[in-house]
Amino acid sequence: MDDRETKDDMLQTTHAQRSQAGAPDLGANTAIGKRLKAYYDDVASEPVPDRFLALLDALDKAESASKTSDRE
Repeated sequence: MDDRETKDDMLQTTHAQRSQAGAPDLGANTAIGKRLKAYYDDVASEPVPDRFLALLDALDKAESASKTSDRE
């Protein structure tokens, strides 16, 4: 059991050291993440095109008809 605890302690220490060593890279990653989120938010806030909504409605109707015919 002592070996397992020692290995766990070593892994936790190594992880903490990696976190501290990787801190400067987080600045670049954070900036990239913020830009990606802003881009995603812009795209997600755009209205859904009418043609796409019509296709979704047609798919729902086809799926409902398929389920109804499968039950019979």
